Amino acid sequence: MLEALYDKSTKEVLGWCADSKQFGNFTAKKGQAIVILDCDIPTVESDVYRVDLVAQTILDNPDYVPIKPRNLEAEIDELRAEIGELRK
Repeated sequence: MLEALYDKSTKEVLGWCADSKQFGNFTAKKGQAIVILDCDIPTVESDVYRVDLVAQTILDNPDYVPIKPRNLEAEIDELRAEIGELRK
């Protein structure tokens, strides 16, 4: 079982809880719903999924854009180079 906080207009899962002892801790705001689904627990972030309330299942979110990993060392080196150019 899975409790999910669901945005009715975007059909996005905003969060979920798989521990039935903690069900009921979500507070639905206007345009949101809390649903209980009989499905497997998702293994990735909640914005990757959408909820199909009719089928009571979790689907992939076609609007999801994965976050690209950053190379912070390279970004710092680029900023240092830009600062060096500005100081000339």
